[in-house]
Amino acid sequence: MTLEVVSEVLKSRRIKGWLVGGSVRDRELGRYSPDLDLVVAADAATAAREIARVLDAPWFALSERHGACRVMARTGHVDVAALRGDGIADDLAQRDFTVNAMAVPFEGGAIVDPFRGLAHLRQSRLVAVSQSIFRDDPLRLMRAPRFAHNLGLEPDAALVRAVQSEASLIVCAAGERVTTEMALTLSAGRSAEAVRRWRDLGLLEVVLPEVAADEKLAPALALLERLDELLSSPTEWFLTSRRSLTERLATPVDGVMSRPVALRMAGLLHRSTVSENLGIARRLKLSRPMHGLLQTVTGYFGGGPGRGLSVSPSGRPGVLFLWEVAPWEPEVIMLAAAGPAAPARENGSAALGSSLECARSLMGLWSERAAGRVSSPPLDGTVLMEELGLAPGPLLGRLVREVRLAWEAGEVRSRDGLLAVARGALEADREEAGQEKGEESPDMSGDSSGTRSAG
Repeated sequence: MTLEVVSEVLKSRRIKGWLVGGSVRDRELGRYSPDLDLVVAADAATAAREIARVLDAPWFALSERHGACRVMARTGHVDVAALRGDGIADDLAQRDFTVNAMAVPFEGGAIVDPFRGLAHLRQSRLVAVSQSIFRDDPLRLMRAPRFAHNLGLEPDAALVRAVQSEASLIVCAAGERVTTEMALTLSAGRSAEAVRRWRDLGLLEVVLPEVAADEKLAPALALLERLDELLSSPTEWFLTSRRSLTERLATPVDGVMSRPVALRMAGLLHRSTVSENLGIARRLKLSRPMHGLLQTVTGYFGGGPGRGLSVSPSGRPGVLFLWEVAPWEPEVIMLAAAGPAAPARENGSAALGSSLECARSLMGLWSERAAGRVSSPPLDGTVLMEELGLAPGPLLGRLVREVRLAWEAGEVRSRDGLLAVARGALEADREEAGQEKGEESPDMSGDSSGTRSAG
């Protein structure tokens, strides 16, 4: 529908235009894409404005450098760019890879393919249009592995050498654009394979030097292999939590990271430190939620292999675990389940071990909370102040926490029982405070006796 509207608009305004780039490539691959890329031999803003008017859709300038605009159609976006150079061949010569340097004229006619992109596509090859593509736009260094990974293309030897020799240029690209390329790559799954490609091309040590060393990368790759297996059929692995988990995984972490992609990124970085994560977040311009996920995961794994899921999923240990990793409970559970102690599949069936069984139970506890089936205790701080004669302060906070813990752990189910818990915790706290005071007070009895005798 959108393609027909664009074609009609260009025809009625006598604007010469071509479908280009990914639109042509995906069409030749038989891949559906709701988005359109086109170049026009006219002012891009004028063409975009008219397309937007007919589609009754908003539009905005996308790139002043390339004179590009984007129309936000209901079924996808339409990117409109002004023709560069003296003709379509000049325009295509300034693109990145031959598979993206093809054009189809809206007025009809044969595909324009000056760099044999169609042949390369059929041969599953990724070939650079020219030797200057990375100097022209360093972000293309990350686009090369993305196209190779997502489209199943094999970079030719010259392209591999070019990426490896110019990998350091990626620091010139905007951090948020690098993050977007990484997210698009990881969205295709097979994340360990993608990370290995970044490593082999020399990109990982530039983009994420914190995890490029073998002692961190090897366990990260192993975790990613298992994590992708969990993500391939999460409702099979976590059957009793399928509804809550399906909704959770379908909710993006931010405008760039889908939940599965964020999990894969966190898995890659799970052995980094808190300070390293801060540097990564600043360098890659990560969102606050994504940085929060990384910090929570790092806090759990502690820059090392983590504690595993040896915690009892019932009673206080399970509740305390969920409190510790909130609000990222299901993410940490899945990453921990994919950790070193996680079971592998044998003969196509799940080899169920204690780690996965614990993960399932913890996911069930989280699912109950996500569904709102865990009620608040019938005692709050105000009631405790009245019943126990307390003032606001740290002591009250500790008692409220103890009451809530006993309630959520299922130890007590009545108001009187919770009051008894609070009184017991208060007495224990006072006894502990008294012992500490006694230990801090010096024993002056001997000195005093001696002084009195001397007098």
